[in-house]
Amino acid sequence: MSSPRRTLSRRGFLRSAGLLGTAALAGCSTAPSADGEGGGATGMPGALRWWDHFAPLESLQGTTFDRFAQGGGPPVEYTVYNPNEQAQALQLAFGSRQLPDVFSLAGLSVPPSLLHEQGWFAPLTTADAIRAGLPDGIVTEGMHTFDGALYSFPIFSPRQYETLVWFDRDQLARAGLDPEAPPASWDDLRAAARAVQRSGVASGIVLPLQFPDRLAAFVLELAQTAGFPGTRGNGLDGVDLTTGEIRFHDDAFVAAIEFLLSFARDDTMFLASTSLDARSARVRWAAQGGAFFLDGPYNAGVLAEKFPQVLGRIGVGPIPTPDGRAPVLTRPPNDGTFWVSAQSGAAEDASALLELFVSGDYQRGLAAAMDQPPLDLGVVAGSDAHPTYKRCIRMFGEQVFLGPAVTARNPRVAQVLAARKSVEPDLGEIVQGIASGQITDVRGRLRQLSDESAAARDAAITEVGGVSAEDWAFPGWRRGEDYAT
Repeated sequence: MSSPRRTLSRRGFLRSAGLLGTAALAGCSTAPSADGEGGGATGMPGALRWWDHFAPLESLQGTTFDRFAQGGGPPVEYTVYNPNEQAQALQLAFGSRQLPDVFSLAGLSVPPSLLHEQGWFAPLTTADAIRAGLPDGIVTEGMHTFDGALYSFPIFSPRQYETLVWFDRDQLARAGLDPEAPPASWDDLRAAARAVQRSGVASGIVLPLQFPDRLAAFVLELAQTAGFPGTRGNGLDGVDLTTGEIRFHDDAFVAAIEFLLSFARDDTMFLASTSLDARSARVRWAAQGGAFFLDGPYNAGVLAEKFPQVLGRIGVGPIPTPDGRAPVLTRPPNDGTFWVSAQSGAAEDASALLELFVSGDYQRGLAAAMDQPPLDLGVVAGSDAHPTYKRCIRMFGEQVFLGPAVTARNPRVAQVLAARKSVEPDLGEIVQGIASGQITDVRGRLRQLSDESAAARDAAITEVGGVSAEDWAFPGWRRGEDYAT
């Protein structure tokens, strides 16, 4: 998605949804309405109700729903949410037994396995047909299947990252740089930003310093290029996969943060970056406020929709590495994207509709939408996607490897992740504090984050039981190889 927002905390969600032993919302009478603010009770008799948060996919979803209805299925009442608003709507709908028939989990930072235990989901009745359309190795027990029954599946590939180097080809050329050879190393990118700044055509780089979640993603990915044996997501942020130890204070994290903030020291960063989130930073960059911009592959889709006039002068390169060598990154399997409600009276129709989401037509539609990469990366080359998006996907196929999933190893790990208290400030907020000068001891503050995160995990392990810190260690994992679950 072009600009994911900060999610509701696990404990906050569980408490409000009645999953930590507090009062449930079953008596709530304020379910969302169907007037564009939420799904609520359907205004279309016999229709399936569908909630998701994928605004860039709205046209593709509508086409898919029309295709389903033309094939004899019921119509679909479709609502696209802001992620944070959907989280609140789902809580209310679950408690008042008015969940839509199909929904995404936007804004809910709660492992699906725990929601499954609480009775949110129904199994897919067309599981065999759906499995036949999925690549090998995608379905993972404890994430997509429970006790062998299929409940969901991802529509996006885990082979992706967010720290791509997007650049304005015209500005690079005017600064005497070669747009066909984008900077590959950390030093090269700094030097290129200085060259642009000296040329006077624009600032060197635009960064979304007002968006802590995106800053955390940048640092977690840059740290991997500096040798940290980790990944991001699935409860593994900051975890050394070989030992299970939480090591935000590792040399690689210190180096990654120093590199990310070096543009301010070099005086090559767009001055207003401290007040920009991802969307506003993209607007400033597209308006030629800076030559370089760090963003995910979906940048191409947003530009095509919002700023089509700039696509002809935009290029993209891989995440930079300390020495300029080809990057190697690890990502865990993706959670399921859409889930059928256990409260639905039309689970069979909903499951039949989801069959269309593993079809070649839908995957090609995802490629053309240029949001997150489709599950089948092979469809992108022959799609109508912009050349920059196709380049992103080619790079991902070579540079990103499938990592382990801690929630798939031990079912009780999901309960630990849900019970674990959030640590504040988090990684992204610490990066902001370093950028503003409020934090001067970088390694010391990162070590404190490691210690506090480990203590929160240990406390949750003690509370839940049946889990140990060793469940976060994967000694069989190897950098640059797909992990065999």
